[in-house]
Amino acid sequence: MGASVQNTRTTFHSEPSRQPDLGRLPFFKKPWLSSRNLDEAAALLCSQIEERNLQPCAEGEADIHFTLQAMPQLKLFGADFGQKVRVSSLALANWHAILPLRGSVTSLLEGHTAEAGDMMLFTPGYEVDAVWHKGTQAVVLTLETVSLAEHVMRHHQIEMSNPSTQAQVITRDNPALVSLGNLLRLVDSEVASPVGLLATPAGQQHIQHLFCENLLHLIPSLRNLPPRSVLPGTVKRVVDYIHAHLEKPLCISLLVSVSGTSRRSLEQAFRVSLGTSPQRYIKNCKLKVIRDLLLRHQPGEVQLSELAHRWGFAQPSHFTTAYKQAFGEPPSKTLARQH
Repeated sequence: MGASVQNTRTTFHSEPSRQPDLGRLPFFKKPWLSSRNLDEAAALLCSQIEERNLQPCAEGEADIHFTLQAMPQLKLFGADFGQKVRVSSLALANWHAILPLRGSVTSLLEGHTAEAGDMMLFTPGYEVDAVWHKGTQAVVLTLETVSLAEHVMRHHQIEMSNPSTQAQVITRDNPALVSLGNLLRLVDSEVASPVGLLATPAGQQHIQHLFCENLLHLIPSLRNLPPRSVLPGTVKRVVDYIHAHLEKPLCISLLVSVSGTSRRSLEQAFRVSLGTSPQRYIKNCKLKVIRDLLLRHQPGEVQLSELAHRWGFAQPSHFTTAYKQAFGEPPSKTLARQH
């Protein structure tokens, strides 16, 4: 972002009156696409996010510029279509947000418009049908549904309920949106740094954690979650053991032995503290590890059946079903994404 963004105290947007500066799109050090072809742009979006359909709303040639900062469960990109464009999708599998820096975006179903400095937030399950007005430049955020659910379970000790399907506009004066702007500026400053926060998997996980916690304050149904708390000793001991031995068989009798309590007490402690059972917690952890592996490899480098067997799924079909339920797409589609 240019100097106007760096000097803006509360929002992550440039002055609307300035002319577009394509060299200073957010995350400009990670260019992703420069094209005049909407079909090419749609295909690229489908490869990294979810299926999108792009249609011009006016005569004239598009002048599309995308930038991208991708993390395992979070993707941030800057976008400028160069003309008025209608963007539609099937039901979203993940959380999706658009923050116009210039111009505006309108959701056609509700008629809501996010102006520069506002944010339009789409819940999982929502079928997007929105217009990017001419001259709009925006930051787009997608966060995997399972990532936010795991964050809520691990740090707030409850199982996250599915929010009602909707698109909502969060105005620029919302304190949580101000905080999100600060996070986006941080990421923008760290892009392409060989020693920065984004240079290591641990750093990226920390950034994703901050975005998850911030997003909770922007979702009305989640604003009153219990405060973050430390896991009880029994549960923490078992959780730490699970993460240290995730590649090994982990039966409930072994976990009971680690916990020093009875099976009934251990399962009750997991339900109270994490909102799930030990077995389901293990399965979710393994699925997340598998997804990270798929996102780091190209087709042909790994065999899905071997990967499923290695992580304890006896039947490939059971693995595929569990993976699709967790991430909204089959593992083959994750592996086929462009890296």
